[in-house]
Amino acid sequence: MTRAYRDTDGHPVEAEPGREPRFAVVSRSTLPEEIANRMLTQIREQELRPGDKLPPERDLARMMDVSRPVLREALRALALMRVVDIRQGAGTYITSLEPQNLISHLDFVFSKDSVAMVQLLEARRVIEAGNVRLAARRVTDVDLDGLEALVRSLAACVDDPDRFSELDIAMHVAVCAAADNFLLLQFMNILSSLGRVSRERTGGLRTVRQAALRDHRRILDALRARDPDAAERAMLRHLDHVEKGLQVAAGPGASTPAAPGGRAR
Repeated sequence: MTRAYRDTDGHPVEAEPGREPRFAVVSRSTLPEEIANRMLTQIREQELRPGDKLPPERDLARMMDVSRPVLREALRALALMRVVDIRQGAGTYITSLEPQNLISHLDFVFSKDSVAMVQLLEARRVIEAGNVRLAARRVTDVDLDGLEALVRSLAACVDDPDRFSELDIAMHVAVCAAADNFLLLQFMNILSSLGRVSRERTGGLRTVRQAALRDHRRILDALRARDPDAAERAMLRHLDHVEKGLQVAAGPGASTPAAPGGRAR
């Protein structure tokens, strides 16, 4: 049976059977981030799911026993995190919660924080080196044909930085897809989104694009030979070139700072 509750005007508002979320009452002194965290918990526990529409603002504020301005601030924070979509005149909805969308706002962090960029490179080394080893064992002839086509396309647009960057991302995602591991592919999609900042910094350097093209050919050759060791070496060499490209783009005398607990390079 469909449950219903009433809004402050006494009008019934229906909810899906068995899906009525429990918007717990919180203290009036609770900070907006605490309200946001409460709603994030409801999402984790699947009380709220992608596409769900939240109750009207005044009803939700009443249910949580908070003021509307405080609730509004919490919802704005969730909107910045791409967790909710506030549609003027239509209500507030839980987004699709796709990983790429949830971390898209971190581009700003990576554009300003050189330590974050170092950590991104570290993450790429860990994930992509291990991933390419799996790909060397599992790659199919169809995968190889697709990768070959991407390398040819990269060669054809080496003088087009924007197009080259798009294909570079597609190449790394395709290598990851060849490993046939769903979770690794999701991680790779996140890293690719964050890596757009580094590609923007180095994309204007033709020498970097030429080196990337050579690196991708070596990676493809190792995959075609189904040699995990050679594939890992080729990927790590490519990421070394990425790091050097970032140093060149940063200007003379610049160096890549160490991540916390790490060594300066």
